[in-house]
Amino acid sequence: MSTAPETQDQGVTEETKTPTPSVHERAREAAEGEGITLSDAAAGEVQRILKEGNYPESMYLYVGVKGGGCSGLQYVLDLRDEAHAPVNENDEVFKSQGLAVVCDLKSFIVGNLGGTVIDYQETMMAKGFVFNNPNAKHSCGCGSSYSP
Repeated sequence: MSTAPETQDQGVTEETKTPTPSVHERAREAAEGEGITLSDAAAGEVQRILKEGNYPESMYLYVGVKGGGCSGLQYVLDLRDEAHAPVNENDEVFKSQGLAVVCDLKSFIVGNLGGTVIDYQETMMAKGFVFNNPNAKHSCGCGSSYSP
């Protein structure tokens, strides 16, 4: 006679979930003029920031738009960690220069961001990221807002 307790199937089924792919696994190269890409200078600056800040591999570059500025919409650019700011299923996820670039679907459509190239420029007066959006009909003088 065994003293080990019997194990019976209690009718509990284990759900088999397909793991959600990481932002880097979802990222795809954008066709010419269709996605959001980074210039060599912009990619280099983002990589420098990531390296100097000792950020984790789960970081991605978030691009979006919000209402405001003198031309109607303002660009949003941010580094985010997928562990704390998960990418939504319907977000646009691009790969550019080895970096994941994520844009929420609403910003991508409303902001008409297809074909946008993000550059990084340093001049005597200023340095920073510049959005080259071929769909912008009017931009303000400082380049931080536009109308699609």
